[in-house]
Amino acid sequence: MTQMDDPPAPAAVRSLPGTFRVRTGVADDWDEHLGSGAPATLSRRWITLAEGRIPGGARTLELSRGEGPSVALVGGPVDEPTGHVRFDPLRVLSGGSTGEGVVEHGPHPWKGLSADRVFPCCLLMFPNYETAPVGPDARDPAAARAYVDGLIGWCRENGMRSIAALFLRPDYPEFLDALRTRGFDTVPMVDRCDMDVTWPDFDGYVAGLPRKRRFAVRRELRDIALRGVEISERGVRDEEPELVRLREQIVTKYGGTPDAEREAGSLRHLREHFGPENVTVVEARADGALLSFSLLVRDGTQWTILMSGTDYDRPDSSFTYFATMFYRPAELAPRLGITSMAYGLGTLRAKKLRGCTVNTLSAAALLLD
Repeated sequence: MTQMDDPPAPAAVRSLPGTFRVRTGVADDWDEHLGSGAPATLSRRWITLAEGRIPGGARTLELSRGEGPSVALVGGPVDEPTGHVRFDPLRVLSGGSTGEGVVEHGPHPWKGLSADRVFPCCLLMFPNYETAPVGPDARDPAAARAYVDGLIGWCRENGMRSIAALFLRPDYPEFLDALRTRGFDTVPMVDRCDMDVTWPDFDGYVAGLPRKRRFAVRRELRDIALRGVEISERGVRDEEPELVRLREQIVTKYGGTPDAEREAGSLRHLREHFGPENVTVVEARADGALLSFSLLVRDGTQWTILMSGTDYDRPDSSFTYFATMFYRPAELAPRLGITSMAYGLGTLRAKKLRGCTVNTLSAAALLLD
């Protein structure tokens, strides 16, 4: 049986113990209402970092009670397909992104549907590849159902033909259950990788890996050292021409068109947005030349690995990607009070082999009458 088999019939929208509304932007006091344990990327500074990924910019979809929010998400109405491999709800839910590993194995609840059957679509999506409800009642089953009822009512009143939610985290089952109860199809969308820091030092990290992988890690690090490669870390600088050069290489490798100005702008934006004290560059060098780097952003006790690059023209860059992405961060994390590292989407096998856990994010879809 799949998650689409015999869905429960949509329940009638009932009167709410609160008010549902959609408003432009994200409130300045958003973080005060996140609730304990909310993922870092659901905070305001992470939303505003990449809100251009949400068509029309971020909007707040909120069920409020009294003077404050009860449950809230980010997203908003989308008028037409964008074609984006991960952010276009029609492409994602119709099977148009399977070649890129998105809803790769189906089922595809919107397969064969035309755009005018789906749009306008109300999209629920935080812009950093993970979505979950926030607010003091985010984990309350009754509040989750009330939120979904309010969302459906608002969408019908405002001419939406469908509702979609992308990148839904599995650790908010109350919200997923509320969606299914109200008739949404939920399907596996993409896998993301994270690593909890449970070791006191690098030896502890290696000891936690499978036996064959422990030998492989030690062998890779010996090979790097014998080639005279040095692994170190530093803060991000005002200008980073070497990082830009390696970013251009990785864009070219995967079939894109390199844009040095864009890459430099992204690095400056990260530095300004999070503060240079929270952005760390882990790099591998040989005779002063940069071979690989990873860029880590700190938010509380979490590191998010946001960017990397390797000089594919240098044979001595072998294994340096793993050293800067995994081994040196694993060594540094317990010293700096880091308790988790977010590795995001893609390259699952490499991440799993080096200690990451994999969680499947879901997509949800509902067609409105």
